[in-house]
Amino acid sequence: MLEINYNVTIPESETAFMLFWKKYCLRRTVMFSVVFAISVTLFVNMMLGGETMFMVGGIGAGLSAGFMASLWLKPFRIRKRLVAALEMMGEEKYTVSLNDDTIEIETISESEDETEKTEKSVYRISEEELFSKETQEMFILCVNKALFYVFPKRCMSQPQIEDLRTYFNKKRI
Repeated sequence: MLEINYNVTIPESETAFMLFWKKYCLRRTVMFSVVFAISVTLFVNMMLGGETMFMVGGIGAGLSAGFMASLWLKPFRIRKRLVAALEMMGEEKYTVSLNDDTIEIETISESEDETEKTEKSVYRISEEELFSKETQEMFILCVNKALFYVFPKRCMSQPQIEDLRTYFNKKRI
């Protein structure tokens, strides 16, 4: 069993979000952008077809371009909300326990009246879709293509970093 205590800064969360988005959302965004670019082209071509189709083509081209812009602006809006939420929550401390068949992540947050609240998430390796990525500054654990956890290397000793790397490689996460 490996246990690591850590905290996560806002820039680390932003970096992890962008890596998460690139892994799970970028391909879909590019594919839909191609579809909307083709539709913009078709609607512009429709606009050139004559007076009767000019308005329909203009509306279609504008909507398609707007949807395409929305696709690319969405991750920036989400990241902005994420940062605002993290700033409101204040500093939280985490403990991750890596066992043979489970990963347990405990969140310890202190409120203004100085009471500690603890929340624990348990993920079974055999039941969850897990993906890990290592960068120079952190490990990122993605769970079910829906959420991610950040394990900063600055909070770990070198043996813990090696143990975590070995754990993820051994479990093929």
